[in-house]
Parts: sequence; structure tokens; C-alpha cells
Amino acid sequence: MHPEDDGPPEDAGPDAVRRATDACLKLLSVRSRSRQELDAALTRKGFVQKVREEALSRVTGWGYLDDARFAQERAAALLRKGRLGPRAVLQRLEAHGLPEETARQALAQASGTEDFDALAAARAVLEGKGLLGRPLDAKERARAGRLLDSRGFSEDVIHRLLGEPSLDPSGPDE
Repeated sequence: MHPEDDGPPEDAGPDAVRRATDACLKLLSVRSRSRQELDAALTRKGFVQKVREEALSRVTGWGYLDDARFAQERAAALLRKGRLGPRAVLQRLEAHGLPEETARQALAQASGTEDFDALAAARAVLEGKGLLGRPLDAKERARAGRLLDSRGFSEDVIHRLLGEPSLDPSGPDE
């Protein structure tokens, strides 16, 4: 097998570690990633655990891989977009393979640095869907409530914007 082949690298020697490290650096050059994401990518490429651990250790040592920094940057970016509430941001961070505590700390930090206003963000979501600035019937209020809930906004924010919406589309009278 030629070292430049795209087939699965089966050895655990220095050349395999170099190829795995190069793969990590290539992935990180596109965007920041969590340790779990990189490990999964190396697994898909066929690298054995020992090689993956050595490569991840190298890029961590060089400062290119830092889950806490990744989590904080990702949380800030998601909050800055204004389409998601804190609960949805937390779910997205955990989907990247970040521990819950790391994700919660990053969300708290990002909320403070971004001056995130959940009520304003929820208003913007509703406005974008044409559900703000006019009276809503029961079905529209339910739709608006479900939309905000699916975007990770708290019950308090939903209540403050919509009052007591019934999330049942048939409405409270039926």
C-alpha cells in the first residue's frame, strides 16, 4: 500500500500519526470543531484509537483544539444570529459532543458578552414569520407558541410575548 493512497490507514506508526494530524489541521482550517467531531472524522478515515489520541493530543498541545473556546465561540455565534433561544443553543452545543457543563458555561459566558436579550430575539422570530404586530387568533397563537418553543425559548419568554397561548391548535374553546 502506497502511503499516499486514500485507503484506510491501518498502522499505528509515526507516519499514521502525521497523516491523522494533517487531517485534523485540514478540518480545523475550514472551521473550529470539538474534540469529539475530530475524533469521529478520524474514525471515519480509518485511523486506530492510538493514532487518533496522539493526533488530537498534538493539535490540542499546539492550541488548535480547545473545547471550551469552541463552545464559547459557537454559542456566541448562535446567539448573535438571533434565531434561537438559550435551550436550543445548549442542545446544539451538546450535539457537537461537548459535555453539558462545558456547554452551560459557554452559553452563560456568551449570553453576557453578546448582551443577548431572549425577548427581543423571540420578537424577531415572530416578526419574521408575520406573527407579531397584529391580533392572533387561537390557532395562530398556538403556532407562535410552538415555534418559539421549538427554537428553544423559555416558557416565560413565550408567556410574556403571547400571554397564555394554548399550544393545542384546536384552541381553548374546543
